[in-house]
Amino acid sequence: MTKKQIATSLASLLTLMAAVSVTADEVPVSAQIVDAMNKLYGVHPGFRAVHAKGVVVEGSFKSSAEARRLSRAKLFSGHPIPVTVRFSDGGGAPDASDGSPDSNPHGIAVKFHLPDGSDTDMELQAYKFFPVGTGEDFRDLLQAILASPPDAPKPTKFDQFVAAHPNAPKAFGSVATPDSFGR
Repeated sequence: MTKKQIATSLASLLTLMAAVSVTADEVPVSAQIVDAMNKLYGVHPGFRAVHAKGVVVEGSFKSSAEARRLSRAKLFSGHPIPVTVRFSDGGGAPDASDGSPDSNPHGIAVKFHLPDGSDTDMELQAYKFFPVGTGEDFRDLLQAILASPPDAPKPTKFDQFVAAHPNAPKAFGSVATPDSFGR
């Protein structure tokens, strides 16, 4: 797996990491992450910094009877719920090939439009688990990738980061191009 693939795989952490309160002079971690992603993939006006390529579809979801027995959430009422779904390639290149390893992790984001007017979101990607647990660690990983070109002396900043974060190599090894979004 390339460093770009690893960075791409972590892109959805942007939506999971909340920035701590900052003063006017501090740059929020989320902005630092987007800046690093733009340095890694380039800036593509009109596209996201990560998961730039995607397809949006609309449809409906109806839970099974088994789901209704497991949860009282409105989502599992058994009635059809309108949904908006986005299938995406990882990375910040809007022209990437869907089958390229650089397009990992592939993702699915589902927005359930509930009857009361509220929404519930679900975001998934082709990773068994995330290699880092904080926005700061994700930023540091991206910075380590950027500081580790192919000709960098060993151990690179990326090598050092991975050595200090034992879950990272396990997570990187768990992602693959899915053969189907249907499963």
